[in-house]
Amino acid sequence: DSDLPLRRSSLAVSTWALFVGLALVLCGVGLFGTVVGIRSELNGFSDVVIGLIGAAYYGGFLIGSTLTLGRLVTVRHLRVFAAMSSLLATVMIVAGLSATPVTWLIARFLSGVLAAGLYVVAESWLNGLASNETRGRLLAVYNVVATGAFAVGQAVVFAFDAELVT
Repeated sequence: DSDLPLRRSSLAVSTWALFVGLALVLCGVGLFGTVVGIRSELNGFSDVVIGLIGAAYYGGFLIGSTLTLGRLVTVRHLRVFAAMSSLLATVMIVAGLSATPVTWLIARFLSGVLAAGLYVVAESWLNGLASNETRGRLLAVYNVVATGAFAVGQAVVFAFDAELVT
């Protein structure tokens, strides 16, 4: 029992960077999804096209989770997380450069693939770090961070005029 605080402290030290990085990325994902929906309406896209753009994220999400598992075995967590975060940022930037339905559909699909991959990496990483005694608490913190960051990203849209953002 005397080493329990040490284990908790060690776990906190081992996971803080993952939580901060994941929170920043998911803020961006939440904001991106909201801005694309608002801008699609402002750009006059049809309801069907807006629906397809929105659904593309979830189609990508289904594929991304399965693709990522194979990469974790060969490349490991940190590199996969860094690569996916960088690619996700690139996808969002490219989507901002072109306001066409096809570009946004592809961007939303790829953002779904990459976001799902980030979730798989984070959850796998945390499961590897956690013991049976700490797993529940650690995954609870992870869920609060992930859900909260995504929600904050969506709420950030109120901080600016959506008509000025591509």
